Amino acid sequence: MPTRNNRLQAFLFPTVFLSLLFIVPTLTIAETPGRPAPARSSLRSPPPERAQDVYFQTEGIVLGEPAPKTRSTDYTSFIALSRMGGNRVVVWALAQQHLYFGGLVFGVLFWVTLLELMGALSKKKAAARQYDRLAYEILRLTMLAFSFTAILGGIFLFALLALYPTVMKYLAGVFQPFFLVYGLLFLGLTAAASLYYATWRRAGAGLSKRLHIGLGVIANLIGTAILLLTNSWISFMTSPSGVDAQGRFLGNYWNVLRNPLWIPTSVHRFFVHLLFGAIVIAVYAAYHALISRDPKERAQYDRMGFITLFMGTLGFFTLPFGGYWLVRETYGYRAQMGITQLGGLLAWLGVLLVILVGALFIGINYYLWQRIDLAPGASRYRPQFKYILLVLTICLITYATPHTLVMTPLELKLMGGAQHPVVGNWGVESAKQPAVNIMIVCTFWSLLLFWKSLYRRRENFIHSLSETALAAVFAAGVANLIGVGIYGYFIPANVRIGLSVPMVMTTLSIALFGFLLTAASLSGAKRTDAPVWGGLSVRGYYALFFIAVTVTWVMGLGGYRRSALRLHWHVNEILRDSSPWAFTPPVGFVGMVLTVNTLLFWGAVCLIFWLAKSKTAHPIQERTRTLLPEGTPEVNR
Repeated sequence: MPTRNNRLQAFLFPTVFLSLLFIVPTLTIAETPGRPAPARSSLRSPPPERAQDVYFQTEGIVLGEPAPKTRSTDYTSFIALSRMGGNRVVVWALAQQHLYFGGLVFGVLFWVTLLELMGALSKKKAAARQYDRLAYEILRLTMLAFSFTAILGGIFLFALLALYPTVMKYLAGVFQPFFLVYGLLFLGLTAAASLYYATWRRAGAGLSKRLHIGLGVIANLIGTAILLLTNSWISFMTSPSGVDAQGRFLGNYWNVLRNPLWIPTSVHRFFVHLLFGAIVIAVYAAYHALISRDPKERAQYDRMGFITLFMGTLGFFTLPFGGYWLVRETYGYRAQMGITQLGGLLAWLGVLLVILVGALFIGINYYLWQRIDLAPGASRYRPQFKYILLVLTICLITYATPHTLVMTPLELKLMGGAQHPVVGNWGVESAKQPAVNIMIVCTFWSLLLFWKSLYRRRENFIHSLSETALAAVFAAGVANLIGVGIYGYFIPANVRIGLSVPMVMTTLSIALFGFLLTAASLSGAKRTDAPVWGGLSVRGYYALFFIAVTVTWVMGLGGYRRSALRLHWHVNEILRDSSPWAFTPPVGFVGMVLTVNTLLFWGAVCLIFWLAKSKTAHPIQERTRTLLPEGTPEVNR
């Protein structure tokens, strides 16, 4: 059982580094004339200067200083890394590590609260105990990651202040009150998460359990508020609002906060963090299942890995939708930025991104097929695997096909242009959007196959009718996706971008009706007696490792693409980047930095796994309180 010092440490580390996160910027602001004082010598003050908001086009009173004109001497460099990207690489690495651990804490807290709620609502005591035990062990890892997040946040802030002082001085002047709000929210999250962990064993059932779940909900709400607040700073740098063309603050903090890319960025990152938190826990479970020699313990960790991967897969399904929404809003804000992202300087990074996303779909399906193989009736589903893989491969090739190719002048002359006369037609969104939606549909079909493999097959009218209707729903949905994609070739580009909405609705409809029809076909069926957990092949666990590393790499790549949209601006079209590193690095250099970041993160995660294992040799067998009515004596398991 964790000691009081361990609990205090979980609270103390974030609190200490929190002071660095908002007190230092506040002191920086205090030294700058953020708002001009009225002249004392004049009897009548001149009328306040008014200016127009650079985005909302509304007038406001000028209350801030203009953005500074940066020079190369404004950037301090303590480390000789000019050939490796200089200050930018240092800040890039620190920001990415902080984001990794912050996303891990945010995502895991969400799933822990959901698992505890599922356990409390379960009518089966065995299932309730399993959910409760699983949630508690995951939470233990979260508290360790919490300290890493706070430490990295403090180091990241000091690096920004030391290496980019002029930029931080301007941003701190615009977002002055939000630093204090962020600090208070971080204190609240630290307190709520620490209490949530420390009081877990005391929460038995009834009112105490409901209050404990409520505490978890509060921690998640505070975490969401922090996510929204920090994303407003990031999106402001790409799509500024609330300031005039010179970067002067116009007195409306709400306009600064609600910049055009704020909500799309926040929603996309919300689901990314859910996926990321789930997949890290799945790796933890896979690692313990591989090294375990106890069949019962191996089965428990095996089940833990599947549950967390299933939850992460649900979050993964939303990412293409959120990504297209973000791209659509980027086009709406600045069409040139959208062109740069998808068809210009960053286009090949986009090709690399979609290849990895397609590989993730194949990896998730492969893991599910390994699961289905454990069922007694797997032989009736195994022939479908090769056809699902064929469809996934075709969709991946379509999804990764570029619209234009990098060629020599001779190749351009022979082909008649940068666009291939045949392949180029597959490189537009009318082909890519149906492809990614069909990959989601195929993955959902594999999930349904796994669900059905847990039950004995029945031969009756209801079952046959449900199976026929299920196949018809999937066939009609896929046909509609392809039809909408073909229709996109015959309409203007500004209308075509809106076709993502009917495609999303089609995919959601397939998922909803597929779930209902499968539930109807399994109604009254008996589960198979064969053991499902603990017998997964080693290939299945390695698939989890592959998925986790790929998600980490994709997460870093997506963040880089969003930041690189600013090109040579710190704040788009307001504060110019005059540093020696104000250039877009080649794809190979970006890949190297992302790979190093991925290795650093997973090295730190392995350290967390080791620390968690050192506390107890068998963490999943810890003493916990049985979910029984209040007043019942404690039962040790």
